[in-house]
Amino acid sequence: MASLFVLLELEIGSLRRQRIFRDRLNPLDAYTDVEFISRYRIRREMFLELHDKIETFMSRSTSRSHSLPVTTQLAVTLQFLATGSFQTVAASAHGISQPSVSNCVRGVTDALCSIAKDYIQFPTAARQMSMQHGFMEKFGFSKVLGCIDGTHIPIVAPSTNEAIYVNRKSFHSINVQAICDDVFKFIDVVVEWPGSTHDAFIWRQSGINLKITSKEIPILDGWFLGDSGHPLRPNLMTPLLSSVTPRERRYNRAFLKTRKTIECTFGIWKSRWRSMDKTGGSLCYSPERVCKLILSSMVLHNVCVVCGLQIDIENLESDMPYTETDYTEHSDNEILVRENIIINYFT
Repeated sequence: MASLFVLLELEIGSLRRQRIFRDRLNPLDAYTDVEFISRYRIRREMFLELHDKIETFMSRSTSRSHSLPVTTQLAVTLQFLATGSFQTVAASAHGISQPSVSNCVRGVTDALCSIAKDYIQFPTAARQMSMQHGFMEKFGFSKVLGCIDGTHIPIVAPSTNEAIYVNRKSFHSINVQAICDDVFKFIDVVVEWPGSTHDAFIWRQSGINLKITSKEIPILDGWFLGDSGHPLRPNLMTPLLSSVTPRERRYNRAFLKTRKTIECTFGIWKSRWRSMDKTGGSLCYSPERVCKLILSSMVLHNVCVVCGLQIDIENLESDMPYTETDYTEHSDNEILVRENIIINYFT
């Protein structure tokens, strides 16, 4: 009887799961691949690439005998951006204090902003041609160089110049302008203007517009697509406010389908990095710090796109920003350019 009891104990013990004590300061070894992506939104190899990129920017003086490893600082920041939760949540998950989380987020986002141009850049002529083919095959709109729109990131009321951050929906925000390509990647972003700024003004002042106008960057024959809140320009098409002929209706249908790409891009970005979405609440930082958080998350979005980390866009609620007041100050020449596009490409 005693031997039977011993055998039973051995069998039960063999079925028990072995307890695993994970090092919260080293997330690379602590989680499975699925758990890692769920927590940090990127794969391990992407994490290591970013680690190597920002490590040189992360050395700073500390009163401690040892500063937190860059691995931990990056992991803390990724989880904070991914969840949109309070810093205390990230602190508890990684076994550090809330002030340490604040320092981690500040240091990593500063570093990501420093390398933003490596990940967000206007495409070469060869890529522009590929992009135009991509838009044409998907939506039937020719010579598209990118889709442009603005989106508002909620913030708490700033202590200075509070009124200029109130947008047309009566909440405080940063108005972010972005241009995307045919695979939902950001190719140009402007992250600096308060919520009351009109989309048309941001476009006029944007570096990409000024460089294209002065021919500082090579650009193929083509046009960007913007909503009716943007000015109609030879290189920036907008929808017809009233379509009468079959050609005009075909133009508008293709236009709206194509330009939805930027809305989907915003939706993917905010779904992956919930701190940017309204469901994450308003960002409780100064406008300058919020702009760095936004730009950092856009860099991370492009990292995910380049590395092929997919997200289900079929069931995705695309970002539907409200339309600015229709911009109607169009010259006869600009209207003629759009009419020629309708005649030549939408017969």
